[in-house]
Amino acid sequence: MKQFFTVFKFEFLGQLKSKVFRIITILLVLGILFGVNFNRIEKAIGGDDGINLGKDEKTTMVIKNETSMEDDTILESFKAMFPEEDYDISITESAESEIKTAVKSGITDKAVILKSPLEYTYIVDTVSMYDADEQIINEALITGYRYASMAGYGLTEDQIADVMTTEVQSDVVVTGNDQSQSFLYTYAIIMILYMVLLLYGQFVASSVASEKTSRCMEVLITSAKPMNLMFGKVLGSGCAGLSQLIIILGTAVLGYHFNEEFIDNEILKSVFGVPMHVAVYTIIFFILGYFIYAFMFGAAGSLASRVEDLSALIMPINFLFIFAFLAAIFAMTSGNLDGTIWTVLSFLPTFAPLLMLVRICMNTVPAWQIALSIGIQVATVIILGIGCARIYRAGVLFYGNRPKFKEVLKFLKPVNT
Repeated sequence: MKQFFTVFKFEFLGQLKSKVFRIITILLVLGILFGVNFNRIEKAIGGDDGINLGKDEKTTMVIKNETSMEDDTILESFKAMFPEEDYDISITESAESEIKTAVKSGITDKAVILKSPLEYTYIVDTVSMYDADEQIINEALITGYRYASMAGYGLTEDQIADVMTTEVQSDVVVTGNDQSQSFLYTYAIIMILYMVLLLYGQFVASSVASEKTSRCMEVLITSAKPMNLMFGKVLGSGCAGLSQLIIILGTAVLGYHFNEEFIDNEILKSVFGVPMHVAVYTIIFFILGYFIYAFMFGAAGSLASRVEDLSALIMPINFLFIFAFLAAIFAMTSGNLDGTIWTVLSFLPTFAPLLMLVRICMNTVPAWQIALSIGIQVATVIILGIGCARIYRAGVLFYGNRPKFKEVLKFLKPVNT
């Protein structure tokens, strides 16, 4: 046990003292603090009591009327749909080519050319990702068309108003998970786990490979048991990585809650609206996923005779992890997380850290399935730990050409002492 703690302490402190580790942590923390405080900063420097660095101009929109409807009627209809404090709407008699030139040059922001009561051309230079003006125009034209049609059938203004203002009353009761609400924070969690597990796993591989190429491993392997070396290295690096993750995510959560009243971004609200049970399962699956892949990366690193050989050795593990990530993304977008393929894959050890977590975040998963998946992963960690320690023991003393698959299988055989 003393050997294990010695290796663990060396790896853990070595990671924390690393300049790259500290610089990345500090930069990410500062970036997150700026992001969650952006609305507060923007309000402070751009509010009514501060210094306004930008122009708060209205969006200009011109309408060319080629229908038989009155210009005033069309103008009133559009002004009723677009808030007056944000839009400056007017009628134009210019030709279509002149209107396009005006939009292109920035003289006006947007233009609508009405061909008929239900047909128009919408002209805009750049369509924002959040631009909903086209939908508003559609609604305005359909509303006007229905109003005119009902008036033509002899309905009074009061009768038309009653029909147009009728609303459907509904209550939605969600007994499980609302996938539309959980999609964003699930995607954020999966992306974070993907990057973190891949990064820390590859670091274990490069650390083992560099120690082997420096020949210091030949001394270590004779003074400590391979099991202690492998578990100490993996646990030490993992705890350092988990500490970094806690610092970064903790900063993000605290910063968000401190500035929550200033944040009006629905995406951020959804991302930070992670339920407590999801946060707990995220930590569990992160730890299990890290062990599964870190052991494989460590074993692969021990087989590299040169650092240049490392990329080829870890490539199959990278592909396996990428397949797991893609499966998780496809499952999220499938809309059917109870499908046979996703259910089966969520029990496979290399897929479960991401795929079972997706099912937990976006679906109602039976407790026995979660327990079975975790149990399989725990068993896999133990088996992988023992097997990879044996590969590690033989691999660090193996030099020359990369060992073939049959030779690696021989490394798995226990050594009689």
